[in-house]
Amino acid sequence: MRALDEFDALRGRVRKTTTDAMRTSLQTVGDFMGRVEAKTQEDWHIEDVWVLVAWNWCIRRGREKLFEAAERAKNALNPSRTPKTFRGSFLDWFRQPMQLIQALFVLSYAFDVGCDMIDQLSTEWDIPDNIKLGFDKGSYTFATGILVVMVIQNYGPRLLGRFFPSIRYDASLQLVITRLTSAFVVVATLMLTLAAFGIPAQVLFSFGGLGGLAFGLAAKDFISNLIGGLVLAVMRPFKVGEKIYLTGGGGKYRDSKEKDVSNYKVDEIGWYQTRLIPKDGKVTTIPNGYFLGANVINTSREPNEFVGPQLRIAIPDYEGIPALTEEITTFLTNHPDVHASYKPPLCVLKKIDVDHLSVQIELFMYGDAHYGKKIWKKKRELVLIDLLRIVKKHCPNSPALPVSEVDGYVK
Repeated sequence: MRALDEFDALRGRVRKTTTDAMRTSLQTVGDFMGRVEAKTQEDWHIEDVWVLVAWNWCIRRGREKLFEAAERAKNALNPSRTPKTFRGSFLDWFRQPMQLIQALFVLSYAFDVGCDMIDQLSTEWDIPDNIKLGFDKGSYTFATGILVVMVIQNYGPRLLGRFFPSIRYDASLQLVITRLTSAFVVVATLMLTLAAFGIPAQVLFSFGGLGGLAFGLAAKDFISNLIGGLVLAVMRPFKVGEKIYLTGGGGKYRDSKEKDVSNYKVDEIGWYQTRLIPKDGKVTTIPNGYFLGANVINTSREPNEFVGPQLRIAIPDYEGIPALTEEITTFLTNHPDVHASYKPPLCVLKKIDVDHLSVQIELFMYGDAHYGKKIWKKKRELVLIDLLRIVKKHCPNSPALPVSEVDGYVK
């Protein structure tokens, strides 16, 4: 019994200590938020323009100066370290948040100075304090929400990969979680901003009458592209770095061997649009709404690559064609880089032209998805060279060169 009493007493002390710690923490957070709120409610005055000038200098030059000073200090402590460049660093990325804060400062400065001028010039009408307070709260709330979204978009995938090893190498799932979190923060920010301005948050979800119809028609493509971006993030038909074919474009997009088929490499998948790069390197941007009705062929996930060369055999070498087709078929069937079990290789005489005999070869080789690295094209090159050796062995006059035909006579 005594042991139970001591255990109950210990549990009571732990509960009391935990409760006191939580109360102290919440009080500290509340005091901090109160100080922040009081600070945001302070009016800007016309002489505070120096803050805007100093902040603008920090954006343009201060970040680079700070980075260079930090690099010099690190090099002094460790001379053998590899120096880093400013481009791509945290301070380089921090330009956008600083520009957002600058816009907030300029907006608040203009509003407060304008209110002061109105108060000084007009004795009959003053701007109510609740409007001033609502503007300050709303603008700071909106800027804070956008800043949080920036941080999530830039560092969300890294944090997910660090704290959740199961999705460390699943970039698509990281993208889905990051985007859903960003969308939640945006909606919450809009609701809090409207509440700060004294506008009911229900306006976000109630667009009725002609206004709602006009908004729906105007935002149809915009919403379609956002939904397309969400579908791409959830369904993941392709990811950055993969090669895809788009069908159904009707010749709308570039670099097509056929007018309705386009071959691209995925460079970036955004919320609103996707950036693709064709073979000539000219960036093509496609709205995400297009993918809702397009057929996408992801060749990077297909373990097999089709190869279908045609051999031009000289007509005098026709007697060597049976031995040629038999040896090529045997060679390809036993080749380690040819996926003969997926579909047996084919080598047949296809047609007879006026200047050559056409031998068709069809086979499937293991692609880059099978090897895990980009070596498929090199292996295809070696196979084609071996095929030419076999052709020379059985048909010494081949391959046949094209000749011209005029008025039905071959020259």
